[in-house]
Amino acid sequence: MIENILLKTRKMTEYVVFSMIIIMTLIICYQVFSRFVLNYTPTWIQPLSLLLMVWIGFIGVAIGIQDNSHIQINLVVSKFPKTIQIILRKLQRFLALVFGLFMLVEGIKFSYNMKDSYISGLSLPSAVLYAVVPLSGLLVFVYLLFEFTGKWHGVEEEGVGEE
Repeated sequence: MIENILLKTRKMTEYVVFSMIIIMTLIICYQVFSRFVLNYTPTWIQPLSLLLMVWIGFIGVAIGIQDNSHIQINLVVSKFPKTIQIILRKLQRFLALVFGLFMLVEGIKFSYNMKDSYISGLSLPSAVLYAVVPLSGLLVFVYLLFEFTGKWHGVEEEGVGEE
């Protein structure tokens, strides 16, 4: 049940990121067209593409941690015995869990503090830009928490959690 919910959340997260990538690509193509053909660059394109890029990056970090596909340096770790490697991996995952919780708590505070500031060119509160920090922290925390409790094993196989 929980794994099914986590899998659906993960798939929805991937669709949202994929949609953001498509939107960012389209608006940058429009920017190039308008700059070189129309000799005009709309003021909203750069801040919107920056906002999308930040959201894609932070959610991508959460997805990478869920998949354990983030950047790792295994040169030293691979020299240890298997039991030490397992302990170091669990320690790394635990520290990522703590960092996810930190991102969640501090990201909420920071986003709230930025509610009165606005993104120029978009007339959106800056909190919209920074709201991705607690969101990705929540995703990291939830997935790693369920990984530690044995209720989530990732998405290596298609159909995990489906019945």
